[in-house]
Amino acid sequence: MFACLSIESINTKYKSMIKFFRKIRQKMLTENKFSNYLLYAFGEILLVVIGILIALQINNWNEINKNKSTESEYLKELLEDFELNLQKSQQVTSRIEDVLPQLTGLLEQSALEQPTISVDSMNNAFKLLNSMPAYSSTDRAYNNLIGSGDFKLITNSKIKTEIADYYKALDILNLVQNTHEMQLVNAFQPYIMEYLDYQAVSMIRIENYTLPEPVEKDLILTVFKDRKFRNIVTLKFDILTDLLELNQGLEEINAKLVELLKVKVH
Repeated sequence: MFACLSIESINTKYKSMIKFFRKIRQKMLTENKFSNYLLYAFGEILLVVIGILIALQINNWNEINKNKSTESEYLKELLEDFELNLQKSQQVTSRIEDVLPQLTGLLEQSALEQPTISVDSMNNAFKLLNSMPAYSSTDRAYNNLIGSGDFKLITNSKIKTEIADYYKALDILNLVQNTHEMQLVNAFQPYIMEYLDYQAVSMIRIENYTLPEPVEKDLILTVFKDRKFRNIVTLKFDILTDLLELNQGLEEINAKLVELLKVKVH
């Protein structure tokens, strides 16, 4: 009944009732009707208590409605972020799945007496050792939730659990990606600089600038059967399989979150 009333309108009605009780009380005192005065005094006290309780309840309703509205906005923002994250996760997974067979092909070529593919094909496959299929999470809504202290407003326990699982998995993925970057600098690039023509096996892309043809692109033929060559390719394969597994796990959590958030938002 009171949910449709504002606090101001209730205060107005409440004050008029108090005024009405005060007039009756004064009349009782004037007429020396003490027992009736006590009764009305008790009624006035009861009315005060009821008024306070009603005001508190309305405040509580208003706060609940405000929190629900804020939660709804956060859920929409989370859905937007995790839909984007799911798309990015799928793209990274797809890139890794494209690279792995080509690295396997290099190892197979290394086991042959003579390669069965062209030098350009070998160099193009080896270029993939320089690739960095890294996942970058969009965390706008989550950062706002944590920074404002509003994470408690998310009432769905499954959503909160999946978000926690997502960021645990993301921390592990970031650690592996950072390790991969260090290995790129400490292992892959030094190997290329020492044994291969960097221009032939690098992924250099400079818009509006064209490099001349590499001078020693055949160098890969002198090393493709060496143990160091196989080790460097296998190391990259090992790193990418780790990244693939982690990205697939993150993609699975992403998909669950998107479905849960869609239900709450729509």
